[in-house]
Amino acid sequence: MLREPVGDYPVGLKKYDTLEIGDRLHRRKVPLAFFYPSKEWERECSYMDATFQRTAPDSEDNGVHTFCGEHPPLTEQQKKFPVILYNHGLCGFEMESTVLCADLASKGYVVVSVGHPYGAAIVTYTDGSRFEDPEPFEQMKHRLPEMEPLWYEDMSAAIAYLKEMNRSDLQWKNKLSFEEMGVIGVSFGGCCGIVAALKNEELRYAVNLDGSLFVNPEYRFTQKPVLVICSPFNSKAYAELTKHGCTHVEVEKIKKVTHFEFSDGVYLSDKGKMNREWADRISKKRTERIWEFLQKHK
Repeated sequence: MLREPVGDYPVGLKKYDTLEIGDRLHRRKVPLAFFYPSKEWERECSYMDATFQRTAPDSEDNGVHTFCGEHPPLTEQQKKFPVILYNHGLCGFEMESTVLCADLASKGYVVVSVGHPYGAAIVTYTDGSRFEDPEPFEQMKHRLPEMEPLWYEDMSAAIAYLKEMNRSDLQWKNKLSFEEMGVIGVSFGGCCGIVAALKNEELRYAVNLDGSLFVNPEYRFTQKPVLVICSPFNSKAYAELTKHGCTHVEVEKIKKVTHFEFSDGVYLSDKGKMNREWADRISKKRTERIWEFLQKHK
């Protein structure tokens, strides 16, 4: 059981796929999961974690509550919705941080979780088909700097798709605001988010949840704010950001939380299952810290 979102809006969840992108060797569509402020809903979306999708592909429900409705209409209490991109971690999946994405959506954001075909645990498209990665995961994790451009290309495709929806989609037309767009990511997805903010002027900030760091020395920050919430082990890497001109970096160390628990793993880990009060406290503190950062840098 996950927990209910903290904000005032009910949360809707709807999935989309981009058009094909990539070169001949890396042709793929990019799956997108939209968490958004909605009207009241009746039917709940299933969680469908990566392990469950592999072992029970024909089932629609694994019993984990998401507290997100199955594509209800957008709320009419807000005219425009600021956009946040979310990156899962290496060998992760689009819904791995449903609690955080739903929290921010319940406060008025549209959070678009980007599925990364190269490096995800599993990628399932809206028609039920899957992306079959020709390269074993064990090989991928040894060449992360080579994978980063593919993840950046996925994020760029997501932004292009969002802009087209904002122009022409009946539900989303003129509803999305890109002026405060940023990226949140966990683990490798957090590092890729920082690199994306360096490359793309449209991304105004980056939030990294316990990711390590590798940044090409040629990249330079332009006073973009960065928030890092991490274990003490990973906090040491972020001194490197000063070498790239980053003067607006905030690092908050969280003790006694495993790497897995920086996502929905805080509820799905053995400790989280045994101590729900602890899991609620950790996940709410994370949301509060990110919310504080977002409001500070509007």
